[in-house]
Amino acid sequence: MNNAEKNLVERLKPGLAIAGFNWLKSRAMFVRKEPYGFSSLSWTSHSTSDEGGRLELAPVLGVRHNSVEDLVNQLGLIYGDDNKRFTTTVTRGLGLFPFSESNDNKQYIRLASIDADIEHAASAITAMLNSDGEDFFKRYSSLLECSLGLNNPLESKVHPLCNNFPRRAYYGVAAAIFAENDRVPELVSQYLHFAMSVLPKQYDQIATRLQQLTLAAQSDR
Repeated sequence: MNNAEKNLVERLKPGLAIAGFNWLKSRAMFVRKEPYGFSSLSWTSHSTSDEGGRLELAPVLGVRHNSVEDLVNQLGLIYGDDNKRFTTTVTRGLGLFPFSESNDNKQYIRLASIDADIEHAASAITAMLNSDGEDFFKRYSSLLECSLGLNNPLESKVHPLCNNFPRRAYYGVAAAIFAENDRVPELVSQYLHFAMSVLPKQYDQIATRLQQLTLAAQSDR
């Protein structure tokens, strides 16, 4: 994290603290504890030569349900217990998946106007959290909404809530196990059919992990 980002963090801290978010330096993210897990704000960043040099930031929102994470993390996708504590059930990167096409959620900090742009970015991020961000956190505080959202559209390699297939399949099935268990056999079948068409070389691994997921859920009950 560069100095501009560190200054942005300091500018964001007071307002986000009011909303219940604390800055976790070790994870480079703001986290708000929830009864079911946590809500989080972080961002991706990269530098470009545009406008004489600027830093481009794209906010990332996440919601963690401990019940889902405890199940999915049995698959061994994440190394280290500390890393497993901060995985998220749904994640929306606003650089690729903004809340509306007319609203660019990316923030830009230019070398020529660092202080002013940091102030603007802090205000814009805070405003986003107070509106669309809180709506996002509230909606996906529901395991049912997580299941419905992750599994629709099912046949897609990209997705606004988990932009990674087959990882989304594991999260979609895990959320369904807790929220709409009757759908699980059909979802597993549909994901396997999709995997065969788009990732045939990984099919056996995906099938094994989906079976491991459902068996683990049965043994936990």
